[in-house]
Amino acid sequence: EDVDEYVKLGHEEQQKRLQAIIKKIDLDSDGFLTESELSSWIQMSFKHYAMQEAKQQFVEYDKNSDDTVTWDEYNIQMYDRVIDFDENTALDDAEEESFRKEFAICKKQSFCFWLLQFNLHLKDKKRFEKANQDSGPGLSLEEFIAFEHPEEVDYMTEFVIQEALEEHDKNGDGFVSLEEFLGDYRWDPTANEDPEWILVEKDRFVNDYDKDNDGRLDPQELLPWVVPNNQGIAQEEALHLIDEMDLNGDKKLSEEEILENPDLFLTSEATDYGRQLHDDYFYHDEL
Repeated sequence: EDVDEYVKLGHEEQQKRLQAIIKKIDLDSDGFLTESELSSWIQMSFKHYAMQEAKQQFVEYDKNSDDTVTWDEYNIQMYDRVIDFDENTALDDAEEESFRKEFAICKKQSFCFWLLQFNLHLKDKKRFEKANQDSGPGLSLEEFIAFEHPEEVDYMTEFVIQEALEEHDKNGDGFVSLEEFLGDYRWDPTANEDPEWILVEKDRFVNDYDKDNDGRLDPQELLPWVVPNNQGIAQEEALHLIDEMDLNGDKKLSEEEILENPDLFLTSEATDYGRQLHDDYFYHDEL
């Protein structure tokens, strides 16, 4: 949709906006975009739109418009009701009482849809409480952003790691082994080789996460897995653009090289697939 809107712009206006963005990416103003500059810009774009989305959600969740989101408001927005009960106490509301009984049955069976949903709900509540730094009645905008995007906030890091250990560290040794990393997968003794997805996951475990090659992930090694860093994605996209658009082989992009094939640049993360050309946050200062 953004690409279509970009095409609808007059040629002069679309080129003007694209040139403005190129100038903002070029941090040292030397007339070239390096892999580092492109990567930094793409990461900034990811964060900007994540924050914008969280701000929009905050308004939707804040039912009484008092600039805080309470746990009840979060429940109402997510589940259309407040889910917060003692599993051993009967409830007056017939629908909630039915939910409570279903949960009790599921708990005895060890697994079912309701149990999974309830566990996810409990995880949300723990993260909500951790994000609430001042222990107030609800989350401020900054705290709500920490709740929705804990990867962007330093004080949430330890919580994210501990949450991952609780979920994946089945033997309680403080690490995640390859078997724990793969979850419930069971090797088939009659198969000649593992399924393709298992081979991919094993490769990620060994080459991407297990930095000290000890066959297990310590808390710091867990972090890139449970909270994927946009840095790697941005670097890959930056290198891809340079490979495709660098006409003279100098490993960087000039404005001329980009304008030679603007559609490729437009349909990339560098402009968020054209979205930036309709967001004056990205181009306005340079016009």
